[in-house]
Amino acid sequence: MKINISGRHVSLDSATEQYARDKAEKLGKYFSGIQHVDIVLNHGNNKLNQVEASVVLGQGARLVGKAESEDMKAAIDQADSKLTKQVRRFHAKLKAHRDRTRVTDGAPVPSEDNEATYEQVVREMLEEDVH
Repeated sequence: MKINISGRHVSLDSATEQYARDKAEKLGKYFSGIQHVDIVLNHGNNKLNQVEASVVLGQGARLVGKAESEDMKAAIDQADSKLTKQVRRFHAKLKAHRDRTRVTDGAPVPSEDNEATYEQVVREMLEEDVH
């Protein structure tokens, strides 16, 4: 998983960059199909720190989490929380779809309605002819 961290209108110190990197690396435990993570740290006009974290997944999906706070680490935490929730939900949808389409182990699927099989219909017809 590739992680890109950049800053706009803010100088990145190594502690903040490492904090953001650690948060991004933890996303991998929720879904292994993450190709890369982009985190943009910004100091906005309204004196709030803004964080935009985006994840590109193997299926071509892109998930984005945005947050604002006066503290940069709090903004990173909020964006990470939003992104984690999206990644977990995406993984759950994939897993549910995979479970729905899983084929049984060769056993015939029982029909829900009580339709007679071909053999039963033929047997009934032969019994009617005998009587």
